[in-house]
Amino acid sequence: MNFYVISPPNENNNFNPTNLDSISDIIKIDFFQFRPKSQSIEKRKNFVKKYFQEIKQICEKKKIKLIINNDFEIAKKFDFDGIHLGQKDKKCSDARKVFGKKFCIGVSCGDSTKLSNIAKKEGASYVAFGPIFKSPSKKKKKIILEELIKKKNEISLPFTLIGGINHKNLLDLEKIRPNHIAIISSLWDFDKGPIESAKLFKKKLNLQKGKII
Repeated sequence: MNFYVISPPNENNNFNPTNLDSISDIIKIDFFQFRPKSQSIEKRKNFVKKYFQEIKQICEKKKIKLIINNDFEIAKKFDFDGIHLGQKDKKCSDARKVFGKKFCIGVSCGDSTKLSNIAKKEGASYVAFGPIFKSPSKKKKKIILEELIKKKNEISLPFTLIGGINHKNLLDLEKIRPNHIAIISSLWDFDKGPIESAKLFKKKLNLQKGKII
């Protein structure tokens, strides 16, 4: 299980390119998503602009796909690899027309494998399900993991699990074996800092591998 790292929604003392670079040396990150949540488009642009060039360099060096959450305008302004869309955002098919065949497009599907198949037909690159656990960044009711496990064979795209994932519940996700695990507050708000958080995630995964062996 590799990681899909998401930025904090607002300025956070632990969030900076140096920490991201160190974290990516500890755990395997395949995606990094800018996810500013200000109501102001200008504030969201400024958040991205502040960190973009340094993080872009890190992502290129580490072969991490650089994603923007929702914003078509910001995706056009900066050199992103992809965009992530929620169900209330613009359609995946629209994003595919605007950004082309090679652009990476992710779609949030809640707990619905039906929506994931619609996303595939519209040209999605991957889908996301959640919230898996109670989460400060996801106000929706958490999905029932056991139900998603039963329907896993209906998921025809690489998928990410998101929402409330932390060091204590990480290994519960082994039952479904997602392609990626999204982490936000368990990384940037960890009381010992994000680097120690990444080390603990790595330790947990190493314990998991030990059990499999």
